[in-house]
Amino acid sequence: MVANDTTFLETSRRRRYTRARTDAHRSVRPRASLNEEAQSMRQTRREFLKTTTLAAGATSVGGFPLVARAQASKVVVWWNKGYYPEEDAAMQKIVKEFENRAKVEVDLSFTAQEDLLKKINAALIAHRVPDVAFCFFNDWQVVPKYAWSGQLADCSDIVSDLKPRYNEKMLAVAHVLNGKTKKRAYYGVPIEAQTMHIHYWRDMLREVGMADTPDKIPMKWNDYWGYWKKAQDELRKKDAGKYGKLYGIGMTESTRASDTLYNFDMALLSHHGEVIDAEGKVVADQAKNKKAITETLKWFGEMFTSGYVPPDATNWTDGDNNAGFHSRLIVMTPNPSQSIPAAQFFNKEDPEKKNYFDNMATIEWPDGPDGKKARYLSAVKTIIIPQDSKNPKLAKDFIKFVVEKERFSEYIKAANGRWFPAFKDVADDPFWRTGHKGPKGQKDLHVPVATTIFLDRENKVFDHWKHPAFSQVYDENVWGKAMARIAIDKWPAEKAADEGIERVKTIFTTFK
Repeated sequence: MVANDTTFLETSRRRRYTRARTDAHRSVRPRASLNEEAQSMRQTRREFLKTTTLAAGATSVGGFPLVARAQASKVVVWWNKGYYPEEDAAMQKIVKEFENRAKVEVDLSFTAQEDLLKKINAALIAHRVPDVAFCFFNDWQVVPKYAWSGQLADCSDIVSDLKPRYNEKMLAVAHVLNGKTKKRAYYGVPIEAQTMHIHYWRDMLREVGMADTPDKIPMKWNDYWGYWKKAQDELRKKDAGKYGKLYGIGMTESTRASDTLYNFDMALLSHHGEVIDAEGKVVADQAKNKKAITETLKWFGEMFTSGYVPPDATNWTDGDNNAGFHSRLIVMTPNPSQSIPAAQFFNKEDPEKKNYFDNMATIEWPDGPDGKKARYLSAVKTIIIPQDSKNPKLAKDFIKFVVEKERFSEYIKAANGRWFPAFKDVADDPFWRTGHKGPKGQKDLHVPVATTIFLDRENKVFDHWKHPAFSQVYDENVWGKAMARIAIDKWPAEKAADEGIERVKTIFTTFK
């Protein structure tokens, strides 16, 4: 699954939704204010800017295993542009260290995720590839598809060496089928993950006398969603001028956003439904699963038509729920990463970090309709080596260098908890359980929640690893289209479910 959550989108003073979202073109520089970032980011995620490039010369040897310079004097690395300058700076530091150790040049370029996906696709089709590529979309749009066509290098040796360090639940993402050999292998190296969170404004709840601490939020299914509806009603009642266009639930239900995929799959898990089974066969049309899919779609439709979700949520891109939250136009929003609190943590307009520590919180997805604890889905971000890499040995050396414990810990912490490490030794750092300490001693109500979800809850990777055709189901946003049938075309949930199920079956039966 994807990682489409950019940050620093809107200030709380802006009173409209935008489609602005991307940190695509920021080089490593002093952090701008939230307002400055908003002004520079009025564009959709599909309008990403072009890449920045770093290419530094090799220096002295430091004991790192070498590839003969006659064989390889340069490794070409395409890396996803970070959401924060600290991420890119951390990777640049790693590159310089590797150059010093391996005595080779690293041609490192940063590209925003959607542009990078296009770049990787074009390169693989043309067989003119980098040696290493890390895109936030690799896990679901690159690995299953291009492993199947035999265009990715087998990285099983790297994964095997790292296996004692791995959170093994995350490994399945790269253990995919090769259509030529008809066997599974690791066609990528998983490094970090994201999952579902719920973020809400505590101070809005306090304003109308509602309990605002995470332990006071009701977790039963109907009570949970009803709580945010009540918040909308009470806030509008208290001050119609201020809150007349406020909505209680920032639920993305569009055909354009990958957030829709997370929302649907989480709700379907809560209703105990499956689209494909453990063998990668379509089971969506089985009675139990068809019922769960229909109930899930009906639930989304009723939430939208009840007036507690912004009316343009059916047209949102992945940044719009972030923008609405930062603009204080929604009380709560589900989001598949920690980008929203991270934006507030880095907000220079709030030097005391009052929003981060006092005015907002992150909580878990509610218990299911059956009362059982939520089950979670993780999107595990994965590095690939194209089969046509000119320097596969050097590429593997570079990846192993990146993920060494201390080095990778510094890199991933630069994202302020946005990602969770795939390695147990990195996750053992106390930061992941405690997060930050506020200036007045406040506890972090964000980072530790993600750690609980990853380590203490039932959590599995998205199912696209089971069969490459499932990537197309996600790519077409089949269930987002089904939601639109209900919300916009006024179809009954049963009809929308039937159409979605038939489309899934067609994708699988026609897949080659």
